[in-house]
Amino acid sequence: MSATEITLTFHKSLYQDAGIQAAVEAYAGHAEEIDVQAGDTETTVTLRGFHPGYADVLGDFFANHALFETIVRARETLGGVPL
Repeated sequence: MSATEITLTFHKSLYQDAGIQAAVEAYAGHAEEIDVQAGDTETTVTLRGFHPGYADVLGDFFANHALFETIVRARETLGGVPL
């Protein structure tokens, strides 16, 4: 894995696909390519072609955003509060 490629794995028991997709859209301007591979129990996201200075934080920031978006959507579903 190069310094400008990060692969993240999100287990579907915690992360919703819609939350991950929202993070992909939010981070589209920070990477040249974001590849999403959805499996039965996990979704794998690979970010490629970003500034090497972001290598230490980009994965954590992306994952936190995906979790945030998942929580927002879960609260909407459970509480009936629209996005």
